[in-house]
Amino acid sequence: MNESVPPRIYIQVADRERVPYFREPPLTAGGRTGLYDFEHRTVEAGSLAAHTFDADVLMLPVGRRAVPFCSRLNGRRLRGLIEPGRFRFLARGDTLSTAWDAPVQGLFLTLTPTLLSLSLGDDIDGRPMELVSNIMPHRDLILAHLVKAIAAHLAAPHPGGFLFEQSLLVATAVHVQTHYSVGRRSDRPARPLPRWRCVRLAEYIDAHLGEELCLKDLAELVGLSPYHLARAYKASTGNSLWQAVLERRIKAACRLMLQSTELPLAAVARQCGFKSYGQFIAAFRKYVGVLPSEYRKSICAG
Repeated sequence: MNESVPPRIYIQVADRERVPYFREPPLTAGGRTGLYDFEHRTVEAGSLAAHTFDADVLMLPVGRRAVPFCSRLNGRRLRGLIEPGRFRFLARGDTLSTAWDAPVQGLFLTLTPTLLSLSLGDDIDGRPMELVSNIMPHRDLILAHLVKAIAAHLAAPHPGGFLFEQSLLVATAVHVQTHYSVGRRSDRPARPLPRWRCVRLAEYIDAHLGEELCLKDLAELVGLSPYHLARAYKASTGNSLWQAVLERRIKAACRLMLQSTELPLAAVARQCGFKSYGQFIAAFRKYVGVLPSEYRKSICAG
């Protein structure tokens, strides 16, 4: 294990002491304070006494074998197999004790109340959202894709940056609220954004391309929740919002290279909102088809 990676996920045990979920360091860890925490770890066979979380927790086993477990959820005894690719979900505040018979490798993701509230804004029908634990392993292909995408982003940050990360988080949070709540919530089909909202978004994005754009701020700008903005924008344009921002950053970079042929490419990347030169190269190649250095040479040759 990587001794330099500290645990991020914590539990409350007897007498409300707050301790790491597991004391051994995870293989990888990440997250954003107040929104989510992530750990990829291998856990040896063992047990945990009764504990609770102050956030909702997803566990996705990614090993190769099924492992027998015995748990008590709010005092109710449950037995089964921790199976690769099958989730266990524990709602915030529920009490769990559990034991497992062999090592388990898994992805652990916590979703804070702040993130859940941020994602939908005002609830679809105005009722309070109550989530229900489901620790019996179950398959959810959409949720598995989202959790693995978050893990991949933390391992090698996506060129879409925080906007891409937050889009994944919002989609994950909404999926959890839809599938683990008391009573399924029906959602309306996404409606395209009216033109004035599209114009306001475009003007704001162009004025702040060099900054870290936040889905929450963009949603507040047009009076929608982050989730409904993401859906409506895609219904309007066919693109995700983070894709549109990335394309605008690449176009801005092309204009800047035309205007300032001596400006270092790393400076171009920074001014257009890329957090690293590597992200800039990857995005530029994807949207333009050549490396930034090759593009600049073609400008100078022309």
